[in-house]
Amino acid sequence: MVQRLPLKLSLGFIFLFELIFFACSDSSVIIDDTSSFPESGWIQKQPIRFNVEVSDSVSSYSAYVVVRQNNAYPFYNLYFTPSIVDDQGITIQKGLAEAILYDPKTGKPKGAGFGDIYEKKFLVYPKLKFPKPGKYQIQVAQSMRVDTLAGMVSFGLLLEKNESK
Repeated sequence: MVQRLPLKLSLGFIFLFELIFFACSDSSVIIDDTSSFPESGWIQKQPIRFNVEVSDSVSSYSAYVVVRQNNAYPFYNLYFTPSIVDDQGITIQKGLAEAILYDPKTGKPKGAGFGDIYEKKFLVYPKLKFPKPGKYQIQVAQSMRVDTLAGMVSFGLLLEKNESK
């Protein structure tokens, strides 16, 4: 016979586990945030903005993006433009990046999937440096030459402090 714990006790264990997990989480993560899109997709003239507070301008950082798309996405790749903007509104770094979401020959999605939604993480800046401590904004715009990019579910940013060696 299997003995069941009372609901209050089970919830207490879950809360305790989450508390321990988040207390021991990696302190090198500066931001881990995701923006979801409306069902219509990613509108070209509406870049995603992530606010970042940097306290260490000596260290370098790794910036990753996490792209989540569904089967309605019409292309095998995604071009996007990441920009780093300081608290004065001055762009200090801007680039063009490409994420390969599907194998161009087989059409099979890259990354992990559940149902018709797939997620893939891409390294955009391996050694990003900020000129001074302060508040920054990382902006990302889609550059696919369509007004509304169908099939995009969400777009995330993960910024981690690199270990100094």
